[in-house]
Amino acid sequence: MTIELGLTPDSRWDVGVPGLVAAAAEAGFSAVGMPGPQVDAACAATLAAQGLRCHELLALVVSADEEATVREARRLAEAAAAVRAQWVLTTFMAPLQGRTGPLVERCAAMFAEAGAGMAVEFSPLGAVTSISAALEVAEAAGKDRAGVLIDSWHFFRGDSSWDQLESVPLEMIAYVQFDDAPPPVSENAMKETMHRRVMPGEGTFELDQFASTLLKRGWEGLVSVEVLSSELRRLPVPEFARRAYETTVRYWR
Repeated sequence: MTIELGLTPDSRWDVGVPGLVAAAAEAGFSAVGMPGPQVDAACAATLAAQGLRCHELLALVVSADEEATVREARRLAEAAAAVRAQWVLTTFMAPLQGRTGPLVERCAAMFAEAGAGMAVEFSPLGAVTSISAALEVAEAAGKDRAGVLIDSWHFFRGDSSWDQLESVPLEMIAYVQFDDAPPPVSENAMKETMHRRVMPGEGTFELDQFASTLLKRGWEGLVSVEVLSSELRRLPVPEFARRAYETTVRYWR
C-alpha cells in the first residue's frame, strides 16, 4: 500500500514559503499545503527546488454570497494552476440546497480547468457535517471533479460514524488530514479545533482504528498532518514539522 505524507501549515505560523517548504522537506514530507495568497512564481520555483509538490491549496469558503464565492474560486484556480495543486480545500458555510448546488458545480469546474479537484471538507462547525453529507456535495460538484477530505478531528468530534468511514467509496476520498486532541475543556468547538489539537498519539482519538479502517480496505493516498495548537505554535517550524512526521508515520506504515 502506498501512503504519502504531507504537511498542512498553520496560518498563524510566522514563516515564509521558503522556510515552510524547507522544514517540510527536511522532516521527510513529500507534499505541503499552500495558502492561496502566498502562491506565485517564486513559490512554484521553491517547491520544485526542494522536490516537493503542493497537494492542497487553502482554501475556498462556500457561502451564501455567490458573487464573493465565485470571485475567490477564480483566484484560487489561478493559484492552483501556478503550483499544480492537486486539490483546493473547500469548506461550507451554506448548506447544499437551492442555488448552492450549481454554485459548487461552477467552482469545481474552475478548479478542474486549472488541473485541480475540489476537496470537500466536512466539519461540525459548518453546513456540511459528516462524510455522508460531504459525499452529496462531491457528487453535486460533478463526476471526477471532487472528493471528500476526511479530517480526524472533524470525524471524531462531528456527525460521522465508523460505518460511514467503513463504507465511503475509496475513490471518493481526496485525502486525509491527521491530528489528535485532548478532552475538551469548553463547549467552544472553534477554540478547541483551532488552538487545542495535539500531535497524533498524544490525545484521545482512536487513531489506530481510524488508520487501520482505511488501510485494511486497501486505501492508498495522501495523509496530511494538521495540528493547530496555540502551545505548539511556539516551536520553530522545522521542529514542529519533524515532530509531526515522526508521530504520524507509525500509523500509516
